[in-house]
Formats: sequence, structure tokens, C-alpha cells
Amino acid sequence: MTIKTYEPLQGIPLIVSSIALSIAILLTVLDYSIANVATPYIAGSLAVTVDQGTFVITAFAVGNAIVLPITGWLTKRIGLVQLVFFSLIGFALFSFICGSSFTLPMLVISRFFQGLASGALIPTSQSLMVLIFSEEKRAKALAIWSTIVIIGPILGPILGGWIAYDFGWPWIFYLNIPLAIFSALIVKTILSSHETERERPKADWIGLILLVIAVISLQFSLDTGQEYDWFRSRIIRATIPISFIAFTYLFVWEWYTKECCLEVRLLKIKTYAISILTVGVNYTIYFGSLILIPLWVQQDMGYTPLQAGLAIAPIGILPLAFSWTMEKFCKKAGCFTPLLLGNLLLSFSCFVTAYMNTDASFWWIAFTRLLFGGGIALFVVPIFTLCLMDLPKEKYPSGTGLFHFVQAITGGIGTAVFTTLWIRRSAFHHANIVSTILPTNQPANEYYRILERIGTSAEQLQFFINDVASRQASVLGLNDAFFLMGWIFFAMIPIIIVAKRKKKHAKTHPLSSDSTTT
Repeated sequence: MTIKTYEPLQGIPLIVSSIALSIAILLTVLDYSIANVATPYIAGSLAVTVDQGTFVITAFAVGNAIVLPITGWLTKRIGLVQLVFFSLIGFALFSFICGSSFTLPMLVISRFFQGLASGALIPTSQSLMVLIFSEEKRAKALAIWSTIVIIGPILGPILGGWIAYDFGWPWIFYLNIPLAIFSALIVKTILSSHETERERPKADWIGLILLVIAVISLQFSLDTGQEYDWFRSRIIRATIPISFIAFTYLFVWEWYTKECCLEVRLLKIKTYAISILTVGVNYTIYFGSLILIPLWVQQDMGYTPLQAGLAIAPIGILPLAFSWTMEKFCKKAGCFTPLLLGNLLLSFSCFVTAYMNTDASFWWIAFTRLLFGGGIALFVVPIFTLCLMDLPKEKYPSGTGLFHFVQAITGGIGTAVFTTLWIRRSAFHHANIVSTILPTNQPANEYYRILERIGTSAEQLQFFINDVASRQASVLGLNDAFFLMGWIFFAMIPIIIVAKRKKKHAKTHPLSSDSTTT
């Protein structure tokens, strides 16, 4: 892919284009999570179980994950601006079909195609945001972009719960249509001068088939693993090895194939490889933490979906407040220093959260999310900057596509792993707690007699004890999960330190005109 000579946008065209691209990004990241809390409403409306309703989420994730890594190949075939335009139009069209669906199969299929249509929007919008800004302002563009990527998954559950409850679940899809069309028109009219040269690369059918098999098998395993009891199920024992083998063959094939749809050879660039490793590990934990706290407060603390969303909303405050200054910090200190500090703060915030108990107030939960958001603020802009640092401009769509593919896949893995860990550790703690208050235990016997004296039945006693044990076990399981998260963040620090030392003779920062030491 080659890029035509062009002048950076200025004034109103730059502002309007930035708004349009920001909307494109926001719509995509919102749709990852906006349907999550609306699943019970969708299931009830379509007369299916909630478990069946979760395929609405899976279908979108599969479609998205298939397109993300081949964005570079699609850009060569279609052109960068045209790809963004057609993606937005397709997203609007399938959003309408999603909202109009009257059966579950119709909704699942349309969600899959909605995911396919929007899959290229995140990497291509990032590439365009970088290209339309001048050299000295590109880091600010990246700061805007990265802030939206963080805010989207937080706003999703809040908006999804509110819209589904007050207006009906179809409106979580209809809301996309006017915004996507507006963004598409702006991209088509203003950004045509930034179109890339079209090429005719050969279709890598083997790579595409392997990618589809790997993604579908993995996503199915992640979404249904807990329901089928993971490796005790023959289905999961089949799909996980299939996914692993397909990903292995895919990596080897794409590494040695000249006309590849997935440019894994970009991993030869050290800064890019480090960004892939770091974002993979950190996003595994980020999405795990993003799902556990809302689940816990709704299940055991009596929060509504809206209250749960508001409790975790402070996670976005510091990234939003400091994204504008992070690019200056990156220029002065390099990318690795804020990454180091960010992982330290993320680790500390996880350890603080690991001491949560059932007396935790709304404001304490919000404070722990604010603390976690401080680590995210130090992490997001540097990691996206590091991704593009030594990447040739013509490789932006391919590099960002692979980067966001890893981000999406590891986010799904984190959700599945930490949800399963929480459930199983909660069951372990529940068994231990109940064993200490059985009637055969003398202090417990005395406790039973006291309650019986005040007229409590055996059934009420059992219900009361089980409820208390379940709530305590649930928070202990949550603590175990966050302890593990904290140690994983902490384990990343030596890797970042080693990478920083190897990169201390870096030349020029690609997002600024000044030379900088990273």
C-alpha cells in the first residue's frame, strides 16, 4: 500500500473529520458491550433462554475478529478511505436489520455481518487519524483515539441498560444508524484526498480459512466453556485443540507466504512485538476486571445495571483527563517510562481491590475503579504510540489490524478465564464457609438454638445461612481473581525494563518531529 502526497487538514475540515472518525471508533467499541446487559431483554422478547441470547454477543465478536487481522489486505484492495466508508454504510445497514429482527437466528446472523462490517473500523480509523494530522499534532490525534477506545466499553453497559429498559432493545441498534451515516458522509466528502493507492494482492484463501476456523473455534470455547464445564465436555475438548492447531498453522503459513492476509512478519520490529505482548497481557486483565465488578455488584450487592455502570464509570475519568498531556509526557520520557508506571499503578489498584468486602460502599468501589483508571491513563497512549513507533506508514492498516485483533482475542480470553476463576473460587470458599457452620459444629449448634428461640424455621435458617455464605464466598472469589491480576501486572514490569534498556538508543519518534529517547 502506498500513500499519496497530501497536505494535513487544517481548521474546520480537521475538526469535522476528527469528530466523524471518533464517532466511527465509538460506535464499534460500544457495540462490543452495549448488548451485554440487554441480553435478558432480547431473550425475553424473542422467547429464548438467556444462554441462547448470548449468541448475539458471540456472533458480533466472531465477525469482528475475522476482519480485524486482514484489514491491511482489504485496504490494499479497496483503499483506506473507501474501506472506512463502506464499513460505516454496512454497519448502519446491519444495525437496522438487527433492530428489526423478530427471531433469534435472524438477529444472530445480522449481528455476525454487523461485526464483519465494523471489524476494519478500529484500525482504519486509527490510521486515518494519524494521517490527517500534521507531524507535531499526531500524538494528540492518537490520544483522542485511545481515549475513545477506553471510554466505549465503559459507556456500553450504562447506555445498553438504560436504552433497553426505557425504550426497548431494538433502539440499541437503531441508535447506530444516523451516527454511522453522518460519519460515512464526512469521510467520503472530506477525506477523499487521503485515499491510498489500490493494489491487487492475491487472495490468501488458505490463510483466510485457517483464520475463520481458529477464531470461530476459540470464540465458541470461550463463550460456552463455563456452561459446558470446560474440559469435561467433549465439545470443548475438540474446539480448543482445533483453535490452537489452526492458529499455529496460520502463524507459520503467514510468516512464510509472500502474499499473506495477516502480516505476522511485522513482529520482527521489536517495538511492535513488545506492544503486541504488552497489550495482549494487559487487555486480558482489563476486560476481566471490567466484567467482574459489574457482575459482582449486581449479583451480590443489589445494584441495578445502571448503578453498576455508574460504579465502574470512574475508570474512564483519568484517561479522559490526562490523554491530552500524555503525548507530551511520551515525548519527554519515552513510551516505556509511562508503561512502567502504568503497570505499577494497575498492579497496586488490583491489590487494593483484592481487599474488597461486602461492606464496600458505592464510593469505595468507584474509588478503586478510579485508581485502576489511573493505570490505564498511563498505559493506553504509550502502548498505541509504541505500536506505530517503528512501523512504516504503508504498514499502518496491517499493523494496527493485527494489534487490535490481539487486543480483541485476549479481551475475550480474559473475560472467560477470570469469570471462570471467580465462579470456581467462589464455590471453593462457599464449601469452606458452610462446613464451619454445620449443626455438628458446637458453636454453630448454639447459634441454631438462639435463632430457633426467636421463631425461625429450619428452612429459613438454611436460606439465611446459604445467602450469607454465598455473598461472602463471592467476594472472596473476587479477591482471589484480583490478587492474580495484580501479580500478572507486576510480572510485566521486568519485561518493560529490559525492553526499555534495549531501546535506549532509539532515533526519531514517529509521531513527532523531534528526536526522543525512549
